[in-house]
Amino acid sequence: MSTLEDLRGGLTRFWDSLAEGWRHLVAHASGALTRFHPSKPKEKGGLPKAVHGSEWGLLAADLSDDGEKVVVRLEAPGMELEDFDVAIHDGVLIVRGEKHYQNERSEGGYHVAECAYGAFERAIPLPDNVEGSHAKAKYRRGVLRIEMPKSGTKRQRIEIEAS
Repeated sequence: MSTLEDLRGGLTRFWDSLAEGWRHLVAHASGALTRFHPSKPKEKGGLPKAVHGSEWGLLAADLSDDGEKVVVRLEAPGMELEDFDVAIHDGVLIVRGEKHYQNERSEGGYHVAECAYGAFERAIPLPDNVEGSHAKAKYRRGVLRIEMPKSGTKRQRIEIEAS
């Protein structure tokens, strides 16, 4: 086989691998991809004009259902409890928030700015009806955990009478 054919085969394998990785990412993480709407830089604590952080970020979530309640865990590091607004609307958990920029440097410049800052909204479809009035949320160590009891959690058998 010639060098050109080897190179062509290598490129084909590379593109196939890249396409497979992209399909896997889209299939498993597309819901976590969240758009951030950057705030305008402020004089103190705002994102420096020279830094253009990403407008897209991942807010990974786990959703579990134990038969009595639905639990959502959302990874949102670097935020404070008061930065979140959580609601349930038409069977969808809606998590809104704003991730604020915190300047940790007093001099020098950035070479890479991949973190997303600004307002965001993440919508997570729920697998079952839940009782929003009894939902509980906690934020600890960068993870927002929301527990929602299911509506009519216990199945009740209905007796059929003979007529």
